Amino acid sequence: MTNIERMKSLVWCMMLAYAVFLIPADAMAQTVTDSTVLGDLLCGVAGWFTGSVGKGIATLAIIVIGVGALMGKVSWGMAIIVGLGVAVIFGAPSIVNELAGGAGNCI
Repeated sequence: MTNIERMKSLVWCMMLAYAVFLIPADAMAQTVTDSTVLGDLLCGVAGWFTGSVGKGIATLAIIVIGVGALMGKVSWGMAIIVGLGVAVIFGAPSIVNELAGGAGNCI
């Protein structure tokens, strides 16, 4: 493994560990069949990404990638990919709502 691959693995492990710590203790105590607790937890996480926290992160990402593209440090293709990624993240609730036929709105 190269150093970059090790760093990527470490980052993914740290993100997974952080995500586990975000799960409330009462959600872990419930059984998986209790879908309301798990559903509320997942809707809360989706709310972070599409709420004010997500908007702030997306704004910073677009600013950083845009400045990098203008300075020639980042390809314009990567800048477009970041923009499309932000659009997909914020459009996800609408996409899921259309596919589910309006049932089970989270956000």
